[in-house]
Amino acid sequence: MGIKPIPLFMLSAWIKAAAKCGFSVQSLFKEAGIKIDLIRLEDARVSPLQLISLLEQCVALSPDKHFPLVLGDTFAFESLPEFETLLTTSSNLREALRVADMAARMVLPWLKLDVKDEGLHGRVIVEFNIPLPNFVLYELPLTLVAQAILACIRKFGRTLQGSEEGFVGVTFKGPAPDNAAQFEAFFGTSVTFDAPADALIFESRILDVPLEGAFPSLHEQANFLAEQRLGKEARRQGVAAEIEELINRDPALLAVGVEEMAERLNLHPRTLQRRLKEESDSYLHVQARMRHRLACQWLRKGDVSIDDISARLGFSDRRAFTAAFKRWEGATPSAWREQQV
Repeated sequence: MGIKPIPLFMLSAWIKAAAKCGFSVQSLFKEAGIKIDLIRLEDARVSPLQLISLLEQCVALSPDKHFPLVLGDTFAFESLPEFETLLTTSSNLREALRVADMAARMVLPWLKLDVKDEGLHGRVIVEFNIPLPNFVLYELPLTLVAQAILACIRKFGRTLQGSEEGFVGVTFKGPAPDNAAQFEAFFGTSVTFDAPADALIFESRILDVPLEGAFPSLHEQANFLAEQRLGKEARRQGVAAEIEELINRDPALLAVGVEEMAERLNLHPRTLQRRLKEESDSYLHVQARMRHRLACQWLRKGDVSIDDISARLGFSDRRAFTAAFKRWEGATPSAWREQQV
């Protein structure tokens, strides 16, 4: 499908969640052809299709407990201690959610967490920026992934805050499953299905309430280590992923040419182009991919005009942006935005 495999940093969570649900994942991993070496865990990779297939199989093997919810509630940053420290030393939940979005780039790179402040209530929305044109046509059961992510966010929010206070609801895009009652029992609040978005709803006031675990100096150190880890993972994924990570941090880099980008990577331009070719990629393709990804991200946010998005992405005018976006998504930017939340 053209989507790179992702690191299996959630391994221990899968093992513990399966045990809680009464089965072992060992045979499932073996059948999927996923080889694991704990000494070199960072080298273990799983494709998105493998991940979703494993989730579906685990759901089938645990009829009494909904596996994605158990998986999300079990997840911990055991293989990523710098992210664990970064999260637990956050000054408030707003900062913690920024950390969670940053951590997602390590654990599930095509996951995007969007925080919307909407008066008295706010939402954490789970989105999937899968770098594949019209990926919805593949009808992947991403709702299972969204369920696990929201369960995980709920767990960390409850742990950091030390209480259930302020969480008022959960919504899911998909239809109500047969075990819908398990969802309300798990989240301890109202759960709505067939909703416009996969989201956790909370009272906006709790975003900025100071957290007891706040530790600014340690937080700053952990942030430095987490950024180093992200850079290392991008390099492990290849030079294209490394460029994507740089642009993701600073979208203004979309405007730089291959020579300047090579300089930032401490490479000769010809070396950069050769390495991209070895990855069956090119600098122009990476730029186009990131323009597509950022365009979708900013259009979903709804607070940036289409003219501004066009300018940020480096298009000569709105018409050029519209033509490119129609190639990517089969719809104009304005029509596509109306279909989103």
